[in-house]
Amino acid sequence: MQQSPLLVTAPTMADDFAASGFKVRADLGQHFLRSPESARRLLERAQIPNGGQVLEVGAGLGTLSATIVAAGCRIWAVEKDHRLQRQLEQRLGEFGDRARITIDDVRHVDLDQGLEPGSTLVSILPFAPELAVALVRHVFGSPRLERGLVVMPILGAEQLAVDGTAGLRVEEVDGIARADFYPPAPTVLRVVAIERTRPCSK
Repeated sequence: MQQSPLLVTAPTMADDFAASGFKVRADLGQHFLRSPESARRLLERAQIPNGGQVLEVGAGLGTLSATIVAAGCRIWAVEKDHRLQRQLEQRLGEFGDRARITIDDVRHVDLDQGLEPGSTLVSILPFAPELAVALVRHVFGSPRLERGLVVMPILGAEQLAVDGTAGLRVEEVDGIARADFYPPAPTVLRVVAIERTRPCSK
C-alpha cells in the first residue's frame, strides 16, 4: 500500500548536511535542529511581541532563525562556526534588514550596541551543560534582554534554576526529543523560559 504523503518525512537541511559528511564540532556542543515543527513550537512558546527583536545564540543552519523572522520578528543570529556563514546568509538573505548575522563568539560581541530594550533570547544552546549556563549568564549581562526561551541540557537547566545570583527566574516549560537534532542529543533536553527578576547591575 502506498504511504500517505502526510506520513512521509522529507529530508531536512540537517539531514542533507549529515549526508554530505559535515563534521559537527563537539567543542561547541554543536547539534542541528532537524524538525521545522519543533521550531514553530518554540516560536509559539516564546511569545515574542509583534515585530520584536530576537537574539539567537548558536544559529546553526538557520532553521529556528528563519522560522522566527518569517513570523514577522527581527532576528540577530549569532553563530561562532565560520563554516556556517554562507548557509546562514543564503537562508536569511531574503528577509533583508530584518535578519542580522554575526559570525563570532557571542561573548566577544557588544550586545548593548545591537539590541533594543526589551529584546528576547530564543536559542538552542550548546548541548554541553556548563557552556549553555555560561552563555545564558553572559547574554543576560546586557540590560536590553528581558526574557528568553532556550533549549538546553537538563543538567544545565537545573543548575541555572538554583543559581540565585543571576537575577533570573528559570522555569522548565516543555521537553524536546533528542531525535529532533543531528546528531541526536546525547542527553535529556528541556525547553526553559527565562525572565529577568531584577534590573541588571551593568
